Amino acid sequence: MREPFVFLYITEKCPLRCVHCYMGERLDRERRMTPAQVDEILAVLRITGGQYKVYLLGGEPTTHPQFGEILDVCKRQGYKVVLTTNGLIPARTWPSLDERIDSFSFSMDGARPETHEAIRGPNTWRPLLASVGRAVAAGFQTRAIFTITRDNAADVFAAIDLAEQLGLEMLSFHYFTPTGLGRSRPDLQLTPPEWMQLCEQIRGAAVGRRVRVFYPPAFVDVGKLPDLRTAGYGGCTARNLERLAIFPDGRVYICSAFFDTDLHYGVVRDGQIVPRTSAPNGVTELTLVNQVSSNCRSCAHGSLCGGGCAAYDHLERTLRSSECDRQTAPVCPLWSMPAEPESTEHRLIDLR
Repeated sequence: MREPFVFLYITEKCPLRCVHCYMGERLDRERRMTPAQVDEILAVLRITGGQYKVYLLGGEPTTHPQFGEILDVCKRQGYKVVLTTNGLIPARTWPSLDERIDSFSFSMDGARPETHEAIRGPNTWRPLLASVGRAVAAGFQTRAIFTITRDNAADVFAAIDLAEQLGLEMLSFHYFTPTGLGRSRPDLQLTPPEWMQLCEQIRGAAVGRRVRVFYPPAFVDVGKLPDLRTAGYGGCTARNLERLAIFPDGRVYICSAFFDTDLHYGVVRDGQIVPRTSAPNGVTELTLVNQVSSNCRSCAHGSLCGGGCAAYDHLERTLRSSECDRQTAPVCPLWSMPAEPESTEHRLIDLR
């Protein structure tokens, strides 16, 4: 059973311009939610979806001038709060976090300063390690998020070592897809064979670790699809409306591949989430992700892979469902699993 949570992008402002960031042009708009807007959204989701955990994202959420008030709103409504951050947390902000944050997700894109800063910019490594150390010392649940590209793949195994040394509880690897700012760098994306080989190596490196390692299979041999189902894979998370992401302009998205497009699922309006029923070209985010190629409809494995990933059909250098050779199946890259399984419970990753 999926964990009921929501992703709130409370601000689009961020001091960084990471090469793989899926936010795209939103970073230049710098819109932000008001505390009243957050209050309304969380109240709606409590009633309609039973959500009890909120991920605060951006941009960089700690840059929001009313960040403390938003935290108060979240706690007053009874939500557990996960702060997803680049680690550049102002010193003045830390005192307000102690009683109002339940866990941290830190963006870490290398195991060495030169790798991390080549992606995130200069003077981002030391502040990140300082913030991680402070959160761990204070007893917060902490994890790191590492988006794997061709530029940092060599740091993957050292990152597992580092996460363990830092005292992190979890390390979540992400598969880079060319969206947002990453649209200009499709060369950074690992090919399906490269990714599958790396995932196998990650599984081996995660054995016996104190830190729990997660990764998205993204591409699997069709013979292993039954194992994926047993592990909890339920197909495209957008089709299942498993991860609502809400932005300051009120738009609701169900897949991060479309965050920098007009193909949103719906809007928050008058105390409710209103699904989009029409669009100029007749295509909405929901209708798009529910499109299944003729190749998938005639495939015996369709019930296991769920028709692949509709978003892949709109991305460069990705294995499209329509081109699937029925030997390697493209599956939802937003679905993540433990590298060393402890249970059949699946984990949905928060992208960053």
